[in-house]
Amino acid sequence: MEKSKILDFARKGFLKDLLFNNFDSVKEIWYLLKQLNISIIPNTVMVISHDNYYSETINKSEAQKRALRKKFMGIMEKAISAVNGYYVEIDEQRYAAVFELNYFEEEEKLQAFKIAEKIKNDIEKDAGVFVSIGIGTRYSNLDSLHLSFKEALEALNCKFYLGQSQVIHFADIYPQKDEIGVFSIEIESNLSVKILSCDKEGTFNLIDELLNSIKRNKIYNPVSIKSRVIEILSLILKLALESGVDKEKISGLSRKYFEGVLKSDNIVELENQVKEYIENIINEIFNIRKRINLQAFEKALEYIRNNYKKNITLEEVSNYVHLSPYYFSHEFKNFTGMNFIDYLTKIRIEKAIHLLSTTDMSVKEVGKSVGYQDPNYFGRVFKKEVGISPKNFKESKKIPGGQIFFRGNEI
Repeated sequence: MEKSKILDFARKGFLKDLLFNNFDSVKEIWYLLKQLNISIIPNTVMVISHDNYYSETINKSEAQKRALRKKFMGIMEKAISAVNGYYVEIDEQRYAAVFELNYFEEEEKLQAFKIAEKIKNDIEKDAGVFVSIGIGTRYSNLDSLHLSFKEALEALNCKFYLGQSQVIHFADIYPQKDEIGVFSIEIESNLSVKILSCDKEGTFNLIDELLNSIKRNKIYNPVSIKSRVIEILSLILKLALESGVDKEKISGLSRKYFEGVLKSDNIVELENQVKEYIENIINEIFNIRKRINLQAFEKALEYIRNNYKKNITLEEVSNYVHLSPYYFSHEFKNFTGMNFIDYLTKIRIEKAIHLLSTTDMSVKEVGKSVGYQDPNYFGRVFKKEVGISPKNFKESKKIPGGQIFFRGNEI
């Protein structure tokens, strides 16, 4: 490794320790500043963020990500060096830069803004990406530089509400709350009901209501918001598993979106991650329900065909397939295109037509054999469905065109 690369590596390690307050004495800091040929006495920290890094690289390989970061850091280093600063990588998306700002107190903030704006504009122009910068307060003591770093991070957090391409000074931000009171148990409960009902629109309305409150207030710490959202997504994951969604499939999906929430650059990106996750969960639950319904309603139709002669009821059939009468009634119509009574009537009249056409049974006997104990009632139902009375039908012994139609439904 070249000597210059070793020196650069050592500088970055030193700066990282300085920012994280890992030194025991100021004397040690002064000694290393000299040994590492650092030409400034740092007193101000800025944290630079590659905006929307996660969403822009989510489908890229690790090699592509490394190449992107390398290009970004090369451009950033040039911009920071131009204003006599040094930088160190904090994570994939954020970088800390240190400067020596020696202005009068009333000019400090203005000059810091000018430097940050220049760095931001240079990077955005050359890298073709958006950048946000948080600025900490100037501290005269080297062993207090970590406080400026902490402030710069807090300032940068505010872009969560403001959006991309921001320069934010710590002096301009408001204290943020860690407790998220708007995420109530009632909202969780309502969310559970909507999701289990596969009510996508209703679920999204609840999410909008919840996040719009956060957007209006802008007082909650983004880290706390993300943590609370992860709790809610975990609840949704539990609902999905209890609904029978495949464990492996849903676990992989959850990991992807949980990471997406934690790395969301702003509240709009977080909202998109949450809604995409919920939409996927609802689709999975719906598909499970669809498969279960197919089996349940096929079983229900078979039960009706085998028991149409008896005085069967909707409640009896719904109990047989272990569904609530309300849900069974609603889904039965979706499944067959008609309500329970109409379907039962259709089956009975089909059988009556067959018996009247192929046997010598009387109208009364046919009525009883298909579930109608009252001959007069059977006659009225038959005429309503077929268009003529069972007596006239039997006498004709003919089915016009070879087919019979019931309210537009061929049998």
